[in-house]
Amino acid sequence: MAVQKEDRRSPLVLSGLSCHHTRSIQQHVEHYQGWDLQLMQLSQGRFEGRVTHFELEGLHLVRDHSSQALLKGGGLDSATVGFSFPLSRPDDPLICQGRRYAHAGVLAVMGGDLPEVRVAANLDLLSLSLDYQKLAILSGETREIMDSLRAGPGYLPAASGYQALTLLFDLACQWLTLRPELVCRSALRDAFLGHVLDIVERGPVERVTPSVRKRVVDRAREVIDAQDGEPIAIPSVCHRIGVSRRKLQYCFQEYLGISPASYVRLARLNAIHRTLARGDTLRVQDEAVRWGFFHLGHFALEYRRLFGERPSETLQRGRQNPAESG
Repeated sequence: MAVQKEDRRSPLVLSGLSCHHTRSIQQHVEHYQGWDLQLMQLSQGRFEGRVTHFELEGLHLVRDHSSQALLKGGGLDSATVGFSFPLSRPDDPLICQGRRYAHAGVLAVMGGDLPEVRVAANLDLLSLSLDYQKLAILSGETREIMDSLRAGPGYLPAASGYQALTLLFDLACQWLTLRPELVCRSALRDAFLGHVLDIVERGPVERVTPSVRKRVVDRAREVIDAQDGEPIAIPSVCHRIGVSRRKLQYCFQEYLGISPASYVRLARLNAIHRTLARGDTLRVQDEAVRWGFFHLGHFALEYRRLFGERPSETLQRGRQNPAESG
């Protein structure tokens, strides 16, 4: 009679559960498995985050918390459908493609380019993603709703604070950590999907269409981003795209919740932060000047105000441990 060998791997290896505390948006993105994310920090202060991930028979779950307001974009595999559940009440409205949503709700997307979203600071978010065909097989009643998402993202308002979903996630983490060999993954997957289907079938799904000012913002950002470090004044942006400063101001405030000048400053500071966090420069001063910050004292003050640390501290951490710095 064959004797079964004892599996001596650690419980976390067996469970596939990963949990990381993050100290930069680059590190946060690195651990956000299953989603191709791009983040920009918008609010001031040191970034502190936490990312927990596990997979259940094709269903990927990522729970993340970030201490700062973020601008999120990116992509998802074309055959995948994703749902984002806020597990805490947001401090500020969600802004998605220029549309404001003051109450907690679920953002549902089909694969491809994700809609750009501004999320509030201290938001606890659970993201679930799986193959569209698998979801359609599990519940044929949702096929019509899922097919509608091919035309664009959907928003499902809900009054619930998702306490049951939060409890289920916490219990799943607990058992996957302590006794992963006892966990029936398919049953646990179906329990999570039950929450998703309940929200989807309850409806109605509100189509998230881009605001009319999105095109102006897109054109302005193309001009700004094409500078690749060269500073550009807002009047020059207005001249190139043929709009007044007032109109540009309205469009940015509606679409991103910040002014054009703030966007330019935040984009440059975040770009410098990415380079320093990777340790990809010899001197802070060189990177600052490359991005148009010629008064180094003012630059250091703005950088510390936004990220809660001196630029030299970011660079030192990036050099010491590139893998952890993202």
